[in-house]
Amino acid sequence: MKTSFDTMLKVAENYNKNGDNPKVEIEVLALDDRIASVKLIADDWIDYMHLVKNDKNQWQIINVLWQYHDIKKHAY
Repeated sequence: MKTSFDTMLKVAENYNKNGDNPKVEIEVLALDDRIASVKLIADDWIDYMHLVKNDKNQWQIINVLWQYHDIKKHAY
């Protein structure tokens, strides 16, 4: 299932607006100089992300593969 960049921005902007204490676990799976693979476990979903360090020495997400914990939430 593809999710657009605009949709992901809306999710990020609106996530946890009520200030709850969400479940967030981050695990760095691989790190090599300027590239990394990261796993994020949140309240409702799991993300696997690829990151790259840009020329300003900032990490940028290049790709996200994700699914809900409850896979019935996915529309196929």
